[in-house]
Amino acid sequence: MSVRETVLQSLSAVGAQHEAKFYAELFARQDAETFAMLVLDPRCLKDPLLEALITALRILANLQLTPLLVVGALGDERTATKFQAQRLSRDLDRSGVRSAKLNTASYGLIKEVRKTAVQGKMPILEMTDRRGKMNLAALVSELQPKKIIFLQPSGGLNQNGMRLANLTVAELPSFMETENFSAGQVRFLDCVLELETSAKAKRSYIIASPLNLLSELFTTRGSGTLIRRGITVKTGDSFKDFSKPDLTRALETAFDKRLKETFYETPLHKGFVEADYQGGALFIEQAGYPYLSKFFVSRETRGDGIARDIWDAACAEVPAFIWRSRMGNPFNTWYMRQCDGMQRTNNTSGAWRVFWKGLDAAQIGDAIKAAASAPDDFEA
Repeated sequence: MSVRETVLQSLSAVGAQHEAKFYAELFARQDAETFAMLVLDPRCLKDPLLEALITALRILANLQLTPLLVVGALGDERTATKFQAQRLSRDLDRSGVRSAKLNTASYGLIKEVRKTAVQGKMPILEMTDRRGKMNLAALVSELQPKKIIFLQPSGGLNQNGMRLANLTVAELPSFMETENFSAGQVRFLDCVLELETSAKAKRSYIIASPLNLLSELFTTRGSGTLIRRGITVKTGDSFKDFSKPDLTRALETAFDKRLKETFYETPLHKGFVEADYQGGALFIEQAGYPYLSKFFVSRETRGDGIARDIWDAACAEVPAFIWRSRMGNPFNTWYMRQCDGMQRTNNTSGAWRVFWKGLDAAQIGDAIKAAASAPDDFEA
């Protein structure tokens, strides 16, 4: 068994192995320097968090992934930054991880970062002047990382004493007025707002602990707080309101199955689709009930909060409906939190969980039968 296969198996501890394999392959297809940028709080560069960070980085190195490690972006002390970067470099070297320490004020930095990442070394970006020309915003603009992860001991933001999983950038100003944050969390939120003012491409911002870095990268659940731009959801009353090729491609990719040729012959009751076809909710009528025929999110954006946005848009216009899901669907835990009720069924088409939302008690029996008997839209 190769080192890569061994590492992927070990990642089953933070999520399903097939999930970890998908994300590892997705990351590997990206340019080496755009995989992720890790902005390190100085407190994460002391044991025991430093030990956890080194362990996670060694696993990433074994998968040939090279995150950008930024030291000093959240502090002002030049001497401390140089010491922290040196210690990180030394500990990575001792653990067998190749790295290269680069000062952000050096000439030709961006070219050197890309060269280092392509060589399979982790760039350690030592920012001894965080207000200089190559500050965090400039680094992000030049390198365009897909994810920016702020590693801090708190591991995420809380609201009313509960961990907050998702926020949109638009929600940040009002959120910052109502909650109390540590100094490190305030720096994180200020950084997000600053980075978004000049952002051209969509990206996500995450605050997490080094203890949970792997689950943030390789599962859809995560454990920290994700901040992202909100999405645009297009609504339609007919399949003609959407691009059939784009919708077909999105559905077949999301479910990894081929749609039957008859799929579009069934009239659409209501459709809600993200503007770039990264997700959607499609309702038809089944025995007189709105039936959620398809709820999907592209594999690349799972865990980014798109499902919640689409779900909220759909429920606002279709408050009462039914749907079903295969017994082994990993999304069932999420569905259980959204439904008013659930019933297990088993018929010739397989074993299902039938869910309902907004129905009267007298409607539930017929609704379960209708959902359980709905035709399968994919080829066998």
